[in-house]
Formats: sequence, structure tokens, C-alpha cells
Amino acid sequence: MIQRIQTVYLLVVALLSGIVLFFPVADFYSLQNGIFELSYKGLIGESGVQITSVWTLTLLISVILLLSFVSIFFYKKRILQIRLIVFNIVLMFGYYALLAYWIFKIKSSLGETEISLSLIASFPLVNIILSYLAIRAIGKDEALVRSLDRLR
Repeated sequence: MIQRIQTVYLLVVALLSGIVLFFPVADFYSLQNGIFELSYKGLIGESGVQITSVWTLTLLISVILLLSFVSIFFYKKRILQIRLIVFNIVLMFGYYALLAYWIFKIKSSLGETEISLSLIASFPLVNIILSYLAIRAIGKDEALVRSLDRLR
């Protein structure tokens, strides 16, 4: 059953989470302080020096990546797989809340700053949609298995 469509959805979720982990999420442009980049390393200045550590964002997206990859292998335990994916969706919403917290905290510490979110910041939203589609596909498989059990 590992060749099902939900496996593809969950692999794409893991891939997009890996991209979010290693690429910058936002840029901060300040006239006084210069240009800063927010990534898994933290807030990095123009000179490559780390200004602020955002290890909570890094940890959260790492857990999302790991959980989406591990949930692929629970194809025999579909209900547990659905629960893991729902927990992963909750973590993705938590990622957005934590990202907003860090953006406002950084903006207040830098002063007059312009923020530019990258396209990569939208990947957790795509992950939420793909996770929902995976849950629906797993639910269909579970319904099919239960209907076949009734026939026996």
C-alpha cells in the first residue's frame, strides 16, 4: 500500500518542508542597519554574521519534515497515520504563528524596516493542503478496507 497517492502527497510535504528548512524565508531592508535575511541559521546580516537565533523555527520545521516522512511508513495503521498528519497540520499552523512572532520581534528591534517574504514562506500552506488531501485519501482506503471486512 506504500504506492498510494497519499504517499506522493506526504513525500511532497516532506520535500517542501526540506526546502523551507534550508532556504531563506524573509528579507528585512533597513535604511539604518542594512539588509538582513531570515533562514534556519537565524537572522543573518550583510556581512554573514548571525544577529538572532531562531532555533524554534528550525526545530519546528524539522519536526514537520520528520513527521511527514515517518507517517508514510504507517500505511498499515491508517488511523494512526491520519492522527500523525493532523498533528503535522497543527504544527504547520504553529509554524506560521511562530514565524509571525519572529517577524514582529525582529521588525521592532530593527526599527524602520521593510519586510519581504519569499515564495518559500507559502510552502507550509501548500503542505497543509497536501496533508488534507492525504487524509482524505487515507480515509477512502480505510472505508474500502472496512467495507471489504463486512463482506467476509
